[in-house]
Amino acid sequence: MFKVLELKGVGSTPATEAGSGYSTRERVTAALKTHLKTFKVAGCNPQGDYWWARDGESLRKCWISAN
Repeated sequence: MFKVLELKGVGSTPATEAGSGYSTRERVTAALKTHLKTFKVAGCNPQGDYWWARDGESLRKCWISAN
């Protein structure tokens, strides 16, 4: 099972799950890309380990977690 985790800002707030669990890596990757389209600005690090997005609230970091 895979899920998308999102960390808002750099404070001590724990990461939250964006969406629900996904059975394959392909499905969770597609869900993550759809989630990032809700932001005006988004991208990923060169290695593809995590994605980031910026909105009026803060800079967010998203990544895929396997359970």
